[in-house]
Amino acid sequence: MAEVARRLVLNVRAAMDGRSIRAVAVDVGVGNVTLSNVLAGKAWPDLATIARLEQGLDVDLWPGRPVR
Repeated sequence: MAEVARRLVLNVRAAMDGRSIRAVAVDVGVGNVTLSNVLAGKAWPDLATIARLEQGLDVDLWPGRPVR
C-alpha cells in the first residue's frame, strides 16, 4: 500500500506542473491543507479527493495495476 501512496503522490506532483499547492487546491476544489498533507504523506486522500484531483488536473493519478 505504501508504494501505491508514493506513486499517487508522484503523479500528483507531476500533474501540478510547478504550480503551487494553493493554486492547485483552488483549481481542483480541495483544501490546500488537505493537498499539502497528501503530498507530505501525512494523509491518504479519500475517493472524492482523488476524483477531484483527477478531474481538475485532467489526468489519471491512480497508479495502474502491474501487468502480469
